[in-house]
Amino acid sequence: MAAVQSAQGKDFSAYQRPVTPADLKGLSFAFTRVNDWSGTTMGTDPNFAHDWAAFKTAGLDRGAYWYLLPNVDPVAQARYFFAAVKAAGLEPGNLLVCDSEVLAANADQATHAFCSTLASLAGPANPVLIYTNHNVGLHLTSCTGWPLWFAWPSPTAPPPGLILPWKTWLLWQWGTAGGVDADAFNGTATVLDAWAASHIPAPVPVQCPVTVTTDGKKSLAQIAAAAGTQPSTILRVTAIHDGAFSPLLAGFLNGIFHGSVIPGATVPAGIVLHLP
Repeated sequence: MAAVQSAQGKDFSAYQRPVTPADLKGLSFAFTRVNDWSGTTMGTDPNFAHDWAAFKTAGLDRGAYWYLLPNVDPVAQARYFFAAVKAAGLEPGNLLVCDSEVLAANADQATHAFCSTLASLAGPANPVLIYTNHNVGLHLTSCTGWPLWFAWPSPTAPPPGLILPWKTWLLWQWGTAGGVDADAFNGTATVLDAWAASHIPAPVPVQCPVTVTTDGKKSLAQIAAAAGTQPSTILRVTAIHDGAFSPLLAGFLNGIFHGSVIPGATVPAGIVLHLP
């Protein structure tokens, strides 16, 4: 296979047996199917939970996909899909895919409604992608805001004119390997890891005041004795430092309570105290 030099992956479903570590060897990413339709009744692929957990154990970038039926409420489909993946252990950076390959008059509207609902449920931590082919993709004109996973069985990457209305592809399903659909990422494994990680919200920085002590085992009197100041002064300075009082009120409290002691008071675990 003369594919682009890129991270390689596969996508699985109940059409194959549950994945084994050997199935995932050498891969950078993997996808598994969630849907298991019975006519127009939604169900969950019997291999999904197993495969989803196996991808995590193997340390792969992972994604889940849902085969969209345009003649079924797309919002209900998106909610079912999200709930199933969340129950199996959805984590930040995991990918969620709308598999839109049914040619129908409302394919564009149904795909857009599904993806919009899914993106709203998942938030920015879990990017939404669209899997499609040339015949259906041409009609998904309102859906190009979501990255493209393009089905194009070929030894060469899809040309720009083939993926319209998209301008570029993120993933390319280039054929099969070992009886399983095989995929390429438009970049190296390092680029893929960075792209997935870029969707994980950064932790909110905690404003940590200058720490004097966080020892919750000592009483205020013991801390005060060691520091050479009164417990009330420590508490008052802590409150003022952390902005609990306005400067005017802080001055008033300093004048009234200066030097007072709270006998037997203890420090709650984790509290940060400030010496004057």
